[in-house]
Amino acid sequence: MNKIQAVRRTLCVALVGGWALASAQTADPAPDFPGKPVRIIVNSGPGVSTDILARQIGARLAEQWKQPVVVENKPGASGTLGADFVAKSPADGHTLLIGVTNLVQTQFLMRSLPYDFSRDLKPVALLARGPNALVVAATAPVNTLAEYIALVKSQPGKHAYGTYGNGTTAHIWGETFRRQAGLDTVHAPFKSSAQMLTDVTGGQIGAAWPDLASAMGLVQGGKLKVLAVTGSQRHPSLPQVPTFAESGIKGLEPYGWYGIFAPAGTPEKVVRKLSAAWVDAVHAVPIHTRMVEMGLVPAGDPYDAFAAMLRSDTPVWGKAIQDGGITLD
Repeated sequence: MNKIQAVRRTLCVALVGGWALASAQTADPAPDFPGKPVRIIVNSGPGVSTDILARQIGARLAEQWKQPVVVENKPGASGTLGADFVAKSPADGHTLLIGVTNLVQTQFLMRSLPYDFSRDLKPVALLARGPNALVVAATAPVNTLAEYIALVKSQPGKHAYGTYGNGTTAHIWGETFRRQAGLDTVHAPFKSSAQMLTDVTGGQIGAAWPDLASAMGLVQGGKLKVLAVTGSQRHPSLPQVPTFAESGIKGLEPYGWYGIFAPAGTPEKVVRKLSAAWVDAVHAVPIHTRMVEMGLVPAGDPYDAFAAMLRSDTPVWGKAIQDGGITLD
């Protein structure tokens, strides 16, 4: 076992014991919180799904708390700049991070980070789940996952799959699928989901792995076919599309997710109040409807359930990244 593999295995073991909080509930566990404006750090640029959710839910929280809720974008370094900023912020609940699955993945993709994910960030609430999908153009000569596998196997070395970048969830699942199905395909990373979807829709690349939310418009518009989705259940908007597990491809069950974190050391009573507020917001009709329109599966899981999911899913991500030899260094 090399040094990187040892570090990654240690991280998986550490995470199993992390993120523990008591689950006692009170009517208002932190009556004096918030005592000043709350900052929501988005570790990506404006206009993306995390930014949209932060601004919509932030407006609701500002009204409830009678305090300003300010959304700040801090993109860069695969999301680690924003995460590091929150990890090093005062642990009083007034600075929060909204992030996605790459917060878990990055620790396995990079040799070193300026923060420790399990030690320095505390789960607050799981907002939504978002599967990835294997898609082909509407004009492609395949309609099922089995047909796609048969086509690729009949033409070894002549097919590529597109993703929205090296080290992304799409890349991790693309490599996992390639190994599981025994395919001779090439990874084609794009600079953005938009460029990737343009090329797969136009037939410049045979298949792609978008997050389903970004591809839903093209799917509903009849320009893309979805062959299978990741996750443990079919997507409610595409009940006719099987999961990979249903199609005989195992190991792609963990969902991509959208979640809220606070700095470690944030008082438990504050975490409970924050968690309840974010969960309540997800279940509010306008926000729930907006998430569904974005192609997400609303969750609204409190901090303890979110922490349990992270403990179970993190080793799966770590193994998939290690087995695929995927790195950002």
